[in-house]
Amino acid sequence: MTGLLNLIYCFLLDMIASFKDIWLLGWDSLLGPVDTILTSIGTGGLTVPVIANPYAWVLGATGMSQAMAIMAGAMGVRFLLQSVPFVRWGS
Repeated sequence: MTGLLNLIYCFLLDMIASFKDIWLLGWDSLLGPVDTILTSIGTGGLTVPVIANPYAWVLGATGMSQAMAIMAGAMGVRFLLQSVPFVRWGS
């Protein structure tokens, strides 16, 4: 009896593994054309323009980067607190 249960258990494990392989193969076949399209698109337009040195120095000397980080953190905390259930958005 134990051998039969072990055989059924191994069969189920192999079947689950084959479903996983089929899922991965299907997902890869769906993302293959997307990958081809994304590799054909040039990435030159996605670059961030570099701030000139004099402007970067002024922003650093005035503490603008720290101020922007504080503001972004405050906005993130506000969003997290407002996403709590039963709290009005916009208050």
